[in-house]
Amino acid sequence: MAKYDVVVIGAGAAGLSAGALLAKEGKTVLVVERSPHLGGRALAVDDEGFKVNLGGHLIEDSGSGITKVFEHVGKELVHGVTSREMPVWDNNTRTWGSIRDRNPDKAELKKVINALTNSTWDELEEWDDRPMREWMAQHTTSQGVYDLFEYLAVLECLTDEWWDHSASDNLWVRKMHYEEKRMAAYSCWPGQGWDGMWRDLVDAIVEHGGEVRTSCEVDRVVIENHRVIGVALGRDGRVVPNDWEAGEVVETDCVISTLPVWNVLRVVPEWELPDWYANQIKYLAQDQYRVSWLNVYMATEEPVTMFDPKELSTWLATPHSPTPGYMYDQAAMDPSSTPAGIHLYCMGGVIPGAKGRDRRYLADMFDRFEAGMFEMYPGLRQHVWRRRGLVFDPPFGVVQKPMLVGKFRPHWRAPNVDGLYFASETFRSRGVGTDRAARAAVTCVEDIIGHRIPTFGDGWRY
Repeated sequence: MAKYDVVVIGAGAAGLSAGALLAKEGKTVLVVERSPHLGGRALAVDDEGFKVNLGGHLIEDSGSGITKVFEHVGKELVHGVTSREMPVWDNNTRTWGSIRDRNPDKAELKKVINALTNSTWDELEEWDDRPMREWMAQHTTSQGVYDLFEYLAVLECLTDEWWDHSASDNLWVRKMHYEEKRMAAYSCWPGQGWDGMWRDLVDAIVEHGGEVRTSCEVDRVVIENHRVIGVALGRDGRVVPNDWEAGEVVETDCVISTLPVWNVLRVVPEWELPDWYANQIKYLAQDQYRVSWLNVYMATEEPVTMFDPKELSTWLATPHSPTPGYMYDQAAMDPSSTPAGIHLYCMGGVIPGAKGRDRRYLADMFDRFEAGMFEMYPGLRQHVWRRRGLVFDPPFGVVQKPMLVGKFRPHWRAPNVDGLYFASETFRSRGVGTDRAARAAVTCVEDIIGHRIPTFGDGWRY
């Protein structure tokens, strides 16, 4: 029976970050991934000459998160193309404009920025159960400032109701970006591409003595007397789908699961967890709390945007669908992801998570969403390639609404089970997307090794 200090379930941003950090810190580590692809939701795969993933992805780390993970393990996360403007579609006037046009009063914005940067991380933690506008109303009545913060929340957090965002989760990111980059929001394309950055982390794991297995499914975490003792892997060569036999058992006394709340109880025996904790997981796992969206790729021979192609645009609704969303020119971000001379546009429209299983609704909404895109970007009508995709399972995460973030999420260390951790953006964590997942990994890794890693400084752990 093979034995490892730590087994990590999942080879996405959290799993590969955790594996690389643990290996660097001298732990024997195994990372197992059910899919043949690295990166989890931020994978990159070839599709008829285009490189696509499970939805639009950018890195929202302004320097202190996943970038530091790479630095600590001897790699470099290259910050490629960065968005600096934000074109906004006004569905009432059916016109495009800049987010800057909505905020003529710089003094009001400065008041809010000063209030935010002077707030401590602990003070922001107290706003888990209140909406963001309530916090801003203490410092300004400017609609332009409200628009700036709330459009950014739509763009980064993909909540279907644009006004319904937890103050703490969104202000946490705003504070980080203002302090580290002097920008309201920071996002970039990985210079080595999404597949390249995941390979870099795998290389770091292997170079420090760790192991990564893809196409390897975990059957269950083995727990005895409230302690992790191993991981049972799925049996190779299963013939019938109801096969109940487990395969290889890997011995370990520590497991980091990076599975989201809706999948975690498939591999972690629910009866080993306190009922209140398992109920926390199941509550968040409801479809209505998932972030889901209609993802569409379209390729054109001519550019379709009237702004800098490297900019990320957003809206609260399209002309034909009530779907907040985003759009960017992936060819401008990464020319290698498309055939030469072709523009590849990635766009998404957010839908209520509870609608993710309604096929009639989805078929109608895809048609309405695309009709809206054709009105907003008329050049898309001449697309030469299209790919639709539903981001539901796996989805982006849990909606960042009041009382669904921070202290209201299950803790990253399992109660009553020694050696069981959850490094997932759907458990207790802060940040956005891949960076949030990587930061969750840092928190778990530092608890396992028993000390803080100096590379990451102080102040933002959860």
